[in-house]
Amino acid sequence: MIFGSLEELAVGGVPVFFPDTCILLDILRSPRRENVDASAVLAATAIRNAVVQDGTVGCVVPEQVRLELAENLPNVRDDTDSALRKLVSEMKRIDAWSVALGQPSQTVVDHFRARVPTAEQIMSDIVQASLSHATTPDITNRGFTRMMQKRTPAKLGKDSTKDCVVVESYLEVASSLRALGHTCDIVFASSNVSDFVSGAPKKLNVDISSEFDALGVRFGRALHEAKHLLNL
Repeated sequence: MIFGSLEELAVGGVPVFFPDTCILLDILRSPRRENVDASAVLAATAIRNAVVQDGTVGCVVPEQVRLELAENLPNVRDDTDSALRKLVSEMKRIDAWSVALGQPSQTVVDHFRARVPTAEQIMSDIVQASLSHATTPDITNRGFTRMMQKRTPAKLGKDSTKDCVVVESYLEVASSLRALGHTCDIVFASSNVSDFVSGAPKKLNVDISSEFDALGVRFGRALHEAKHLLNL
């Protein structure tokens, strides 16, 4: 870990990355999804290198996000491996069909599934090199109040307590960083865009936009967008 405390991060003179659970899990999601491609992986790798190796970006992953990662990671890993296993099986079947029709095999796909641990390692590297932030009773209370008031990312008819605790955790960290003299960009990233943006064209919801603006926090909706906002 290059930055050992918020104090070190505040004086480090670097942008700070605030990822939510979804954006981190996106690094490991199946490439059969339309939003998972080479640019997403390259963005994640650039962020990992900046956080882990270069120290040109700081990162905070609060306790609530770490708990959600521990809970959801096995399912996402299994889903990705299962999707690739089915794809490899289908491509081999089609390749055999092509061979039967006289075309020598040109299909090499067994390496696809071997890349899943590599993708997971990129995500793990970011988390392990990041500062944590404890979920205090005050954060929990603010998160519950946020949900009850249906403020972003809360929605009617949905239990958004955990999401609200994540947002309140990051608002507290951002406030602490600014109080400690941090002046560089802070980027909160979530691919769960339906909880954060609305309207046409899509814009960050007004309530959370005002909170972010007050602390100089910028919002990214995808890994490549977060990379751009972090000046990587």
